[in-house]
Amino acid sequence: MSLGGDFYALTDLQLERMLEGALGLEFLYDELEEKPRECYSEAEHAWYELMQILSPVMMPFSEQTDTIPEMSQFSWANEVAELAEELVEIDDEMIEERYDPEEMNTDLDTLKGYIKKIVSFYQRAAQHGDAVLFRVT
Repeated sequence: MSLGGDFYALTDLQLERMLEGALGLEFLYDELEEKPRECYSEAEHAWYELMQILSPVMMPFSEQTDTIPEMSQFSWANEVAELAEELVEIDDEMIEERYDPEEMNTDLDTLKGYIKKIVSFYQRAAQHGDAVLFRVT
């Protein structure tokens, strides 16, 4: 059972090196001098709910891999720029339509706050020309 999920802003080259296995998990854990530009982990325990709500918007701009343990989804920098524009369009009504209180443990207002922060994270990543890795641990 997964404990959480984190979002990382990194360069296309860093993402490529991770996918090739040339850059290991210690990169994500801040155990190297080289680090991702940013990590968003505040919503890590709501990853399931976030994916249920955000996946329809994110999937056209993302790829999945198990090369980066455990389960990971990533977007190259050019996809992040497009995705950031789409994420800005998410409003409370869309979130409420996709929210299922029977299946989701995180309350709706908390999820709305997390989603706003994730949208801001993607906007910053796009402004910096970053790729984004979402990793479930």
